[in-house]
Amino acid sequence: MSFGDRLKKLRLENNLTQESLSKKLNVSRATVGRYETDERFPDKNLLKEIADIFEVSIDYLLGRTDNRNGNIYCKEPHNTEYSKSSSYKIFENEILKRLLEEDIIVEGESISPIIFEKILKYGLEATIEILKLEKKLEK
Repeated sequence: MSFGDRLKKLRLENNLTQESLSKKLNVSRATVGRYETDERFPDKNLLKEIADIFEVSIDYLLGRTDNRNGNIYCKEPHNTEYSKSSSYKIFENEILKRLLEEDIIVEGESISPIIFEKILKYGLEATIEILKLEKKLEK
């Protein structure tokens, strides 16, 4: 799907006319029409503004991902001491499976190293808090 196709789809999903979107972007209605037919392409500042208006990532607008909230596909491997263990891979695969089930990612997408590190960090912190509460309940 091209940039123009995505822009038009988002505009229609948000019940906006080309005229109303053009006012938000401070461009002419004809310019919006040319964006939607891929005759023209916005500059980087306008591209950011479009992403903000529709609350999607620039990667989504450019067709680099089908995930509207951000490109979470990452080609480089995770660089942690955990990544060498088979347990890490099992854990990563389980997270991917759950994200797919919840329609957070699509088949073939991966988790960025930054997100995965957050999952590990907050998962560990949550585990510790749960165990503390269980210990208190046992008393």
